[in-house]
Amino acid sequence: MATRTGRRSAIVVGAGAWGLPAALDLQDRGWDVTLVERFEPGGPSASNGGSTRLWRLADTQPWRARSLRGTLDAMDRLSERLKEPVYRRTGLLWRDDASLPAVAESLTAIGEPVERISADRVGEAFAGLRSDGRDALYVEQAGVVHIHRLLQRGLEAFIEAGGTYLPHTRVTAIEPGDASATVRFERGEHRSADQVLVAAGPGTAELLPGLGIALPLTPYIEQVVYVGDPVGAPPAPDLPGLVDCPPETPAEHGPDSAGVYAMPNGASGYKIGLDRPLRPLAGGTLGDDLDRRPDPARTETIRARVARDLTSIVPRVLGTQVCTWTDSGDGDFIIGRIRPSVVLACGDSGEGFKYAAFMGEYLAALVAGEPTDAEFDRHWDPARFGTETAPRRHYSPIGRH
Repeated sequence: MATRTGRRSAIVVGAGAWGLPAALDLQDRGWDVTLVERFEPGGPSASNGGSTRLWRLADTQPWRARSLRGTLDAMDRLSERLKEPVYRRTGLLWRDDASLPAVAESLTAIGEPVERISADRVGEAFAGLRSDGRDALYVEQAGVVHIHRLLQRGLEAFIEAGGTYLPHTRVTAIEPGDASATVRFERGEHRSADQVLVAAGPGTAELLPGLGIALPLTPYIEQVVYVGDPVGAPPAPDLPGLVDCPPETPAEHGPDSAGVYAMPNGASGYKIGLDRPLRPLAGGTLGDDLDRRPDPARTETIRARVARDLTSIVPRVLGTQVCTWTDSGDGDFIIGRIRPSVVLACGDSGEGFKYAAFMGEYLAALVAGEPTDAEFDRHWDPARFGTETAPRRHYSPIGRH
């Protein structure tokens, strides 16, 4: 379907961590792009609120470490594209009972240095971290993604380049054809394009029946807490990120020993969350479940963990944030072409933003029908679930957000 400019056209559903960078990359490839967003990027109802997310190269699987290495290169290219950095290096401490050899092996396989930190020295690598008898790894290549900067500047660049942006527009159906697809909106309008990319986060599940596909997607509500000293210098400015996996013998480490992921957040304090969602979204889809109220009990649990385990940080709550993530059923992304005119990208499993720049390039290549990495294609292929429709819970202490 040639547009009046003679260029190929795409509709991207979802202007978040994956959809917006993909729309930008498609523009750079010469496509006419329409970007549709149900809420607004970074807004309170979207799944991409807050100002930072954790990025890292550390992972237990070598193929994932290789994909994460690609994210670093892609963030450099996106920073250059947007004319300002979209990430910052802070380093990362990864503490666990069992996963350290696998993480070290994966990092070594991609040529990244890693340092083993004995249990009695964790408080040196992460100032004030209480020792619990477990060793850790210090990884230099890790830090935070500046998500507000990425989303705001990315959207400005998209519009400046002539992209069509439709905010506050709810997609109700996608009708795929062999040569084009039509996207229908709640207010009764519709648009058609050569290709449609569905990157709608927790809203994806409600669009799948119309596409004739069933996948084990479970959207969850997640809460994080910002803590620190509100007076003077930015709270904990020099601390690295942290992935503190749950101990194998939780009874020895207190009544609530869920894994913790944490990162510096500049003047807003140190951002901390538990590797345990608050609750699943009602009905298993985004639907109209827009309740984003924080849970005071979760807030206090996190504050108490800070007071007990992160002693260099003032355990004062500066704020809270509630957002969503979508479990894929096995912890890996679900990405691929499901119809000749439709590409699907969902199941972020809480790791969408660390892949944002990478996914912009990867998804644009999929939409354009260009070659992509065969190993990533295989691991993320929607067809791996076959006819399975029942979600399987997958909680992996690998530092969401």
